Amino acid sequence: MEYFKRGEVREMIKKKVLKAFSVLTFVFVIIAFASVGGGVVYASTNTVIDVKSGQYIPVLIYNGMTDVASVRAYAEAKGAFAAINATYFDAYTSEDDVLRRGGDVNPLRTFGHLYGLPLNFPSGVLIDNGKLVHGAGFGSSTGQWGGYLGGVTKQGDFIVEQVTLNIGFIVDGNRSTVWRVNRPSYEDTSVTLYDQCFGRDVQLKPGDKAIIVEGGVIKDISSHGPVKVPANGFIIVASSSANVFYGNKNIDNSFSIGQQASWTWEINSPSGYNFKDVYFAVGSDVAKINGVGGANRSYIGGTADGKISIGVGTAAECVNALFLDGGGSIAYYKDGSYLRGPGRNVSNAIGFVRVGGSGSGATPAPTPAPAQEIKVLVNGTALTFDQPPIIENGRTLVPLRAIFEALGADVDWEQSTQTVTAVKDDITIVLKIGDAFLTKNGERITLDVPAKIVGGRTLVPARAVAESFGAEVGWDQTTRTVTIKE
Repeated sequence: MEYFKRGEVREMIKKKVLKAFSVLTFVFVIIAFASVGGGVVYASTNTVIDVKSGQYIPVLIYNGMTDVASVRAYAEAKGAFAAINATYFDAYTSEDDVLRRGGDVNPLRTFGHLYGLPLNFPSGVLIDNGKLVHGAGFGSSTGQWGGYLGGVTKQGDFIVEQVTLNIGFIVDGNRSTVWRVNRPSYEDTSVTLYDQCFGRDVQLKPGDKAIIVEGGVIKDISSHGPVKVPANGFIIVASSSANVFYGNKNIDNSFSIGQQASWTWEINSPSGYNFKDVYFAVGSDVAKINGVGGANRSYIGGTADGKISIGVGTAAECVNALFLDGGGSIAYYKDGSYLRGPGRNVSNAIGFVRVGGSGSGATPAPTPAPAQEIKVLVNGTALTFDQPPIIENGRTLVPLRAIFEALGADVDWEQSTQTVTAVKDDITIVLKIGDAFLTKNGERITLDVPAKIVGGRTLVPARAVAESFGAEVGWDQTTRTVTIKE
């Protein structure tokens, strides 16, 4: 009888210990979700950020439309303390892989030999700082014509809904329809627009013709690729049977050199959202709207108290959310390490940069000067940039491709080593992101400020690279103008 009493006592003690352990576990869980100051809440599956506090800037991070990198590399390049993978992209190298996932094999068949495999083209709409940098109307996660588009406004709100996208090519006041932006099109009736955001030369398939627009004027019409995108312009590529120009004309009898040309785009939002007033917006195929819908993968969303949350899971804390690429792409990075992932290299990422707060992993991004504040003239011609120049440590940094091509150099970008090579005549310049030097024909030249990636663009010190090609460089403080003369 005494034995059973002792056993009962042991059982009671065991239950009390388990209960105490459960309480402590619950306390630790609560602590894990507690605020650590500065408007950021840390958790094991998500990070909640108060963009309206003015201490954080949401960023879409990419390097052209055909390059890939790890989420960590994207975050570190931008100085983001938290980041997740973003849109789907063409990550597969075989038709079997594409068909097994229910995808369209035509882009791979048409462009695989032109751009190499995998293609890495992102899917859907991408808007960066109010500019359309990618738009596609077919395939999964389009963000249009049945898909969803989600983003963070300049006021710090998260918005998401089903939308449609209209893109127009305007010549002498006449508007024609464009199918896609910075997304190669395989159809014989397609019309595609490319600008500097594409990040590389444009390849033409048989029958394609390219209208090259520079400085607002049609400069050339070509049927031979590859075609370089002008630093101050764009390219319209019309497939062989494209008769969508005004008056149902084809490219041969619609346009001529010297005509005034421009392009425009509009997002048709049923809720009246202004998707041009955003830090960024991305497309996907699954969303939670007013608490309904969802998935279990990387996401960005808005909470009931007006904050922004990113993470991996079902976005339980969000009222509205956009679910992003899943499977092998899932990656969730914060303060120097992965909480999920690292996943495979991806086409683009979403990150958050601290600009006013402090804390572990805080790396403030350089503040870009407004586009109109810093002007760059090359041989008297003003350059325009999708990423404005910045001034850092007294040096002006400008987008590399624009400055190199304005100087007549051929430019090559090696994603795996983050290295730029520019060649003009008998001069070869090699410059690596983060290095405090460049090489000119193998000779090291010290840089006051290293090249870096800002807003998805590689920025280089204007004076150092221009002088390396033998140009004269001047600076007018009154007008904030860089002048480069060869």
